[in-house]
Amino acid sequence: MKKISILMLISILVFGSCVFAAEYTKFSSKFIKHFKDCDKYEETITSEFEGQSFVTNRQIQGWRNGFCKYQETIKSPSSEYKLDCTFTNLQVDDLYAAMKDRSREVERYELENFAQQTDQKTGKTKYVSVGTTTIKGNKAYITWAKYQNNPYFCVPQKVSP
Repeated sequence: MKKISILMLISILVFGSCVFAAEYTKFSSKFIKHFKDCDKYEETITSEFEGQSFVTNRQIQGWRNGFCKYQETIKSPSSEYKLDCTFTNLQVDDLYAAMKDRSREVERYELENFAQQTDQKTGKTKYVSVGTTTIKGNKAYITWAKYQNNPYFCVPQKVSP
């Protein structure tokens, strides 16, 4: 259950200001341009949620072994989290199309929640669906949330307390 809380907390940290305030996610035109081809690029943005400031560093690391590597670090005054993501070409296309969509129309989406389990026979880690959470936002917000909250694509890690 702790893993679920961490994934949900990261979801709030990553998209918190967008979910509760504006309900839409914006990306700079430079970020979108570089993400289209998974070209190396880095940018830092600052947002505010409930009077607390968050600094997010987005880093497109480029293609490695046929996957687009992406890393995002989210810092608040009290903690720091990192997401390491691996996207296929089709997922990059999906995310790119969502970022290019300038609509501010708010959509509802049932975001799947995952819990980490260890297979008792093999000892390998697997993730199982443990329900859903209703989120709302623009197309970019929804699409990024789908991938960033799925541990098969993006692995969260707490960096500091």
